[in-house]
Amino acid sequence: MDDLISVIIPVYNAEKYIERCVKSIQNQTYTHFELILVNDGSTDNSLNLCEILASNDDRIVVVTRDNGGASAARNTGLAHIRGNYVIFADSDDYVSPSYLENLYFAAKQGNYDIVQCNLESTSDTNKKLQTVAFDSSDVKEITKVQALNERKYKVCVWGKIYRSHIFCDFHFREGIIYEDDASYYIFVDRAKKLSILDETLYFYFMSENSVMRNNQKDKSTAFVSIYEDRIKYFSERDEKALLEGTYDRFCLVLMLSFSSSLEHDNNINDRKHWLNLFNKYYPLVIKAKFVSTKDKVMFTLFRLSPRIIGRIIGKLR
Repeated sequence: MDDLISVIIPVYNAEKYIERCVKSIQNQTYTHFELILVNDGSTDNSLNLCEILASNDDRIVVVTRDNGGASAARNTGLAHIRGNYVIFADSDDYVSPSYLENLYFAAKQGNYDIVQCNLESTSDTNKKLQTVAFDSSDVKEITKVQALNERKYKVCVWGKIYRSHIFCDFHFREGIIYEDDASYYIFVDRAKKLSILDETLYFYFMSENSVMRNNQKDKSTAFVSIYEDRIKYFSERDEKALLEGTYDRFCLVLMLSFSSSLEHDNNINDRKHWLNLFNKYYPLVIKAKFVSTKDKVMFTLFRLSPRIIGRIIGKLR
């Protein structure tokens, strides 16, 4: 255990959960880590709890800042890292005692720049956390095309271990919704080698904060600039396969957003814009080599009759 792992946890009004989250890190089988708790302008007792936890464990560092959101807190955390590897967690979630160790062993096994483990969504407040024995056969190398185009890598920043060089001269975009969507493809592109660890080590707790994040009004409008930035990013780097995969994903998101707006009768003013964007990228996705025939047929049907196909999709979801 020679490598120091920097663990970053943004903390905002998490007094109900932060102690459980921190203790799940403190109880890791891999002990050579620093835990950076970034208090993001909490107005409850979160900062006090963080300071108490830090006073009893010299591996914990508490940094406080004005409220700026999760991305801003992560940027602050990155400014303080000393480790060769970086891992994230959210303050209302918790992890297996072997979260750090197994991800680290997997990364070292194949000299991987990013390794993703499995996650489980849970509302269990008293879940007994089990140590998962590391098995080298659970590590599966994947390509960038598999990670992004085949969606084998999840958008979330947590649930992964990263070599620290991934974050060199990088800042999470602040003040936006879908901040993880705006960054994860850049991490994948910067990595030389990627893998998946087929072990469930991260537990996404369905708290009130999670529900609030998932129900922000009109959040579906935020993805447009993110995908257009992603298209520009891969165009400039002449990454044809990843560019075509982005066309595919963007058209799918536009179609699903249109369908959802019909089902819930919201975002009415955005529907025309989404259809215009869909029609703009449709010729590109139809010509794309790396887009499946199934997706091309689905997109063609939607283009011919967006309302009918949109309502059918809504009923099937």
